[in-house]
Amino acid sequence: MRNTITIAAFRRPDYLKQVLDSLTVALRFCPEFSPHVIVVGVDQFADGSRREDVLDVIREFGHQRLEVIEWNERLGINEHPRRLCMYAFSKLESDFNLHLEDDTVLSPDALSLAQWFFDGHSARRVLNLYSPSLTYDSPDELRLGSGFHAWGWGCNFNVWEKLSLHWNHRISYPIGWDWSVTDTMDLYGFATVHPVLSRVRNIGRLNGWHQTPEGYDRDFAGQVAAGNWDACKKWRLVTK
Repeated sequence: MRNTITIAAFRRPDYLKQVLDSLTVALRFCPEFSPHVIVVGVDQFADGSRREDVLDVIREFGHQRLEVIEWNERLGINEHPRRLCMYAFSKLESDFNLHLEDDTVLSPDALSLAQWFFDGHSARRVLNLYSPSLTYDSPDELRLGSGFHAWGWGCNFNVWEKLSLHWNHRISYPIGWDWSVTDTMDLYGFATVHPVLSRVRNIGRLNGWHQTPEGYDRDFAGQVAAGNWDACKKWRLVTK
């Protein structure tokens, strides 16, 4: 059984460093989640010097199972995640892939949750590490839902086969790719598993594709995410 991690990097090396630093901590906290490969894809953009800055951050991370893909075309936020997941499942033959963006900082126990999901809770479900949580209550509690969030998510190969059929990767479409994933999940009766207390923190206040600082402050006002003090290794799925 192979598990992989994919990370979509764009033009924000300072954000990417925080994500990779948090991933290092999470790997130490949960060594049993030992990814077969960690794939970082670097999107193409006009400023080549900025791209080199991103590559320097990845080299500093230096995981022994790290693979870097430098795309020779500009993929954007619709196509980049799809291309990376396709690579993980088709080329690397992954059984489970966890996908991250370059502005999604993990909690120390995020991979513990991914391992729990991978161990026997991934049939017809998608894992969402992010939750719009407003409280630190019930840090070990998980719930089933229907909404999909793009910041830190994973699924097994069988679920990906269905999602990939309807993935909206054409930027000319009026809705984003994550909306198409939600619609596809409804189509096939898939559910999400998400923590009551978010296991990822979005740090993309600046330099986002479709986000302004004012929008960020509005969308994430009052939200909290897990920290070191409430890291979990045991999880409770509450289905009622």
